[in-house]
Amino acid sequence: MKKLLLLCLLLIPVAGIAQENTAKDTTLYVNGRKISIKEGNGKIKVKLYEQSSHGDTIENDQIFEGVYMDGQSTERRFELAVPFSKSKKSYGHFDPHYAGLYMGYTNLADNLSFNNANGIDLVSSKSWEIGLNLFQGSFVLSADRHWGLTTGLGFGYTSFRVDGNKGFEKIGNATVLVAPSQGIEYSQSRLRYNHFRIPLLLEWQSKCGNKGPIFASLGAEAEIRCWVKSKAEYEGHGHTLGKDLNVRPVGLNLLAQVGFDDIGAYLRYSPISLFEKDKGPDWNPVSFGLVWYW
Repeated sequence: MKKLLLLCLLLIPVAGIAQENTAKDTTLYVNGRKISIKEGNGKIKVKLYEQSSHGDTIENDQIFEGVYMDGQSTERRFELAVPFSKSKKSYGHFDPHYAGLYMGYTNLADNLSFNNANGIDLVSSKSWEIGLNLFQGSFVLSADRHWGLTTGLGFGYTSFRVDGNKGFEKIGNATVLVAPSQGIEYSQSRLRYNHFRIPLLLEWQSKCGNKGPIFASLGAEAEIRCWVKSKAEYEGHGHTLGKDLNVRPVGLNLLAQVGFDDIGAYLRYSPISLFEKDKGPDWNPVSFGLVWYW
């Protein structure tokens, strides 16, 4: 990659000479990649494209863009990470941190109070979330490549284990935590759902020689919730107590991450209640755990 970008820079003077010969655009193919150089309005724009798996170069695979004008330059890098990709991180550019496997504990807070929130207890050691952040992309903000914006797409599963012989049910228009009929004893009761998450994070990172990088990121995460269920186990079988349960279909999380190289820790908090207003407990999901980044 470094050789290709160096070649791009070396070709800029060539593009200037080509201008004198009335040639405005230049396209080159090097090691299966396409380099496009366009000149106009006093500036030179260089774009680099990856080659598709079928051997054809397509513009959707753009990975670099540089604009050079009057001794100043602006560069953007387009990156997409997929699970178990064979392409390894390069220590010469910005490496976003979102795509990967995460797992952590989760809880429900009432104004940042985690004990007996709204009169409801959870079994904290058995309330958890797990998921795969499948894709990521980045936009470099600084020339030293220490700052950038990171986004992506993730899919996961969240489960809250209720403490005591109670379960979530929808009674009328409200979701409440109630005890079962007389003679029934729940061995366990859970509220669970799946979710898609789309983040926008401001990330800082710094390389440590040939190791690293050390990184930290902070931002927001849109959460789309689906397949919401309340389930309980009794008499040796699992039983569905209710579905949907007035859980907001779309939520918002605040996400903070820190780490080194491919391992990190995260803290996630939703400032918006899990349930719709006046249709369930006023609860804010919170979670923390570890991430293994691709």
